[in-house]
Amino acid sequence: MDPVTPQVSSSIPELTGTIKDILVGLSAVGATIFAYLGINAWRKELKGKSEYQLAKDILKSVYRVREAFKHVRHIAIFQYEYPEDMQGPHGHLKPEHDYEGTAHVYETRWKLMDEAFKELEEYHLLAQVEWGPEFQDKIKKLRACRAELLVTIQQMLRRKKNPSEKMNSVEEKAEERSVLYHIGEDSKHDKFTPEINEAIQEFENWLRPHIKKG
Repeated sequence: MDPVTPQVSSSIPELTGTIKDILVGLSAVGATIFAYLGINAWRKELKGKSEYQLAKDILKSVYRVREAFKHVRHIAIFQYEYPEDMQGPHGHLKPEHDYEGTAHVYETRWKLMDEAFKELEEYHLLAQVEWGPEFQDKIKKLRACRAELLVTIQQMLRRKKNPSEKMNSVEEKAEERSVLYHIGEDSKHDKFTPEINEAIQEFENWLRPHIKKG
């Protein structure tokens, strides 16, 4: 009988056990790697969805502000916008209530602007949390447009309150009307609407890539 044979056969279970341990170890490592890759993919997917939704929400809020500008700048004032006790028999504003009635109209219209802008400011803060403070200037042009419109309305109302206060030139009057009234992008008398659209475009250029990725 070959004395070596028992030694070789007895080492086989040990070798098999070692291979099994290695395979189990490799399987554990593989499972860990796959789990890590899966979690990373899941996180990226969640982040992508979060950015997509936030970009959509901000852009919708921007469009609400755009509509608020149109609402405030509507060239016509309708009968229902005036307080009833300030109206004459045919629904027109009584001359003695010119200032108070007009002020009431613009104060009511401006509430929509305040609501829309408050929402946008909140979303703008969320955007800085998501994408960083380098985007904090995106809203500046739109803020400037709102401020210009508000100042122009206040100046117009001040003159209604003090009829002796007149404009210095026809050019100033045309400039004021251009800011006060939305006539349309194609009108040479409406130079303010393109400024608003340019401010809106700032947001669109920033947000559209995030929406397309979603």
